[in-house]
Amino acid sequence: MAKAQPKKTQSGNDFFFKIAKLKSGQKTAILIAFMLAVLGGFYYFYYQPYNDKLTQLNAEIAQLTETARAEQTVINKHKPIAEYIEPVANTFDFLSGYLTTEDEIPRLMQIISNLGAQSGVRVILFEPRLVADLKPTYAEIGFTMNLEGSFLNVVKFFYTMSQLQRIINIRTVTLDSPVMGENMTMIIKVKCVGSTYRLLTEDETKKVQT
Repeated sequence: MAKAQPKKTQSGNDFFFKIAKLKSGQKTAILIAFMLAVLGGFYYFYYQPYNDKLTQLNAEIAQLTETARAEQTVINKHKPIAEYIEPVANTFDFLSGYLTTEDEIPRLMQIISNLGAQSGVRVILFEPRLVADLKPTYAEIGFTMNLEGSFLNVVKFFYTMSQLQRIINIRTVTLDSPVMGENMTMIIKVKCVGSTYRLLTEDETKKVQT
């Protein structure tokens, strides 16, 4: 007696067999649906994140471009001023070497007195202003000075004073009528108004900035 032959399983091919039996219109519909599913997955998982990132980057580029344009406008506006910053800074550094944060008025009074003796000029008065005039970066100390001596000696005195390692500015000079002194020397009396300068102390800097 012949044994019955086992039927071959076609579970793996059933799906394709069923599609093969479908009508042409149904096959087309399934193909279109499959293509739409593939395109939808591509758009959702790849294109949309890429497009969102690209949009974000374009927005950031536009913002940075606008910021760079604005900063370039500011740079162009201040470029003429910037050319003078370094020379002015160098000049300030140089002049700062002639300034001090210490109160040197007592020492300066002694120096002026010694200069007068060396130049043959009598320093009758050297009176500094007690309260300094505070500027943004330095303090100005005004003074009044009265001298007496021959014209040449007075000129020598001012020249020697100009060689001091500090800044002294003589604003006004008033000469009285000369009188005859010893050894037939004409003596003049000189009244000066001037000022000297120093750097601000820490407390003065805080005061100016407030």
